[in-house]
Amino acid sequence: MKKTMLFLSFFVGMFTTRQGVAQELKDYVITMKGDTIYGELGSVKSKKVYMLVNGERKTYYPPQLYRIYNHNTGKHYATSFIQMGMQKIKDSDPKMFIIKEKVKLKNKPLFTEILHDGDIIVYNFKDYNSGGGGMMPVFSSSNDCYYALKRSTGEIAELKISGLFILGRMSKKNRNANLVKMIADEPELVAKLENEEKLNYDVFSNYIKEYNAIKKTKDVYPIAIF
Repeated sequence: MKKTMLFLSFFVGMFTTRQGVAQELKDYVITMKGDTIYGELGSVKSKKVYMLVNGERKTYYPPQLYRIYNHNTGKHYATSFIQMGMQKIKDSDPKMFIIKEKVKLKNKPLFTEILHDGDIIVYNFKDYNSGGGGMMPVFSSSNDCYYALKRSTGEIAELKISGLFILGRMSKKNRNANLVKMIADEPELVAKLENEEKLNYDVFSNYIKEYNAIKKTKDVYPIAIF
């Protein structure tokens, strides 16, 4: 009898674990109320996303959702104003940015891919440019942009921009200086970063991941749109 109970216990444990794994492998969205809805996502557009929930096709718009996860691509998205217009913080050197309240009042947020989530959120999006006209041929291009936003201050720092036509791109030294400011409340991490010989996006990304892991044990973040 004891062996039978042990076997049943083992079986139920495996079944529960499989259920948990199956749940994790589903697409999901988190609403602005903090509710998690599981289903099957269509492609995530900047202004809307479709999701099949219990056989019913639903459409969600940025003001309705806080986070999106697509397990097929492994990508996470957040509702954000970051693509709607960043403004340089006056007298910041190296330059940092902020999203002004008037931008939030005049525009609607968009779904934007995020690569890190925590006290520092890292956003990745395309910035489209066009030029020409008249006697000049019309052309368009896009830059791949990576920006870090610190929740507690609202400050935004450039981490990486790649593309054909880039104006005002920051040096790695200045990007590093801004990241040092963002993680200044963790002096041990700052000391490690300042001793790095090679500075690039991957290095910055690893430090942000480590910083967020430290802060996760200390802080609870309310649902908010940045």
